[in-house]
Amino acid sequence: MPAVPLPASRAVPVAVGLYMAVIATWLFAPAYLDMHAVLIAVPAVVAMAYRPWMTALAGTIALTTRLVVHPGPGDYTHSTGTSAAILIVTLFGCWVGRERRRQDARLHRVQSVAEVAQRALLRPVPKAVGRFGFAVRYRAAAEEASIGGDLYEVLETPYGVRVLLGDVRGKGLEAVDMAARTLGAFREAAYDAPTLAEVGIRVDRSLNRQLGGEDFVTAVMVELCPGEGTMQVLACGHPSPLLVRSGTVGEVTAEAGLPLGMGLLPPATTRTVEHVRFRPGDVLLMHTDGVTEARNTSGRFYALAEQLATHAYKDAAAMLDSVEQSLLAHVGGKLEDDAAMLAVTLTGPLTKLVKPARPLTSLRHPA
Repeated sequence: MPAVPLPASRAVPVAVGLYMAVIATWLFAPAYLDMHAVLIAVPAVVAMAYRPWMTALAGTIALTTRLVVHPGPGDYTHSTGTSAAILIVTLFGCWVGRERRRQDARLHRVQSVAEVAQRALLRPVPKAVGRFGFAVRYRAAAEEASIGGDLYEVLETPYGVRVLLGDVRGKGLEAVDMAARTLGAFREAAYDAPTLAEVGIRVDRSLNRQLGGEDFVTAVMVELCPGEGTMQVLACGHPSPLLVRSGTVGEVTAEAGLPLGMGLLPPATTRTVEHVRFRPGDVLLMHTDGVTEARNTSGRFYALAEQLATHAYKDAAAMLDSVEQSLLAHVGGKLEDDAAMLAVTLTGPLTKLVKPARPLTSLRHPA
């Protein structure tokens, strides 16, 4: 039977307060002011926060007090009715407490299974792969969920470190299912496809077969190769990443392209991959629109670039912590959409430059 739990820190003062009120009126109030019926509520309050044995104890104390505190000679009918009510409420409270504990145990088992499934879906990213460092922050809009429709992955492959951040269309369990399918397709393609463009094509084809006609996934993929001074960026209908360099913030210019899984690209179409210089100390921030489209009570969007510039000289993890805190403060603690941020850093110089670099173009940060 569902029951509304009452925190123990509140149940104790309420139960004790009710009990003391009865004792106080018995000792000091006029005879006509009789509050003995209030004792019926004592075991009911305890049952909302404690185990059945505590409810039984509270009921016993209330019943004993009721037998001691009675209106006076000749009014035992009223006293008996109150005593019977205390006994009934105590027994019912014990049953409710037992059922609540069974439901709590069942919910705990379900949550444990869900947490394992969530960890399998969104695996922890490595803190570092070679000279590349990673940090991620994720907030699901649903308070009871650890994951939603946003997704991320960092994989060390024979072709370099490949990174994915995406956002599926929709919310709820359907969005989680789409996220799982997207991650599965990326994990397979990232190890087999020789180029990042081919990874995007393979993931797109896989999702075309698996998703419904109106479903799609926006994503940005990044390839990082040891020994190169550039990173490759492939955007699929997703917000452009931001690059923090020397205390300033710039937007990585990448052709947005179509989202994944829409089935609109001809079979021979290739996706455009941008080459961007990546220097020691740089921080690349990939994010979902749940961050930049978060609004406050005045309807103002969250200024992610400005916040990054404010915390630009912190390390990536501290930077994400500060941004996450300011984001929650901006929306008043409750997000309307899932929000994910994944930061990539270069901690030291690379050995050589293999591919030509395309300079970063931005309204905020010069190349």
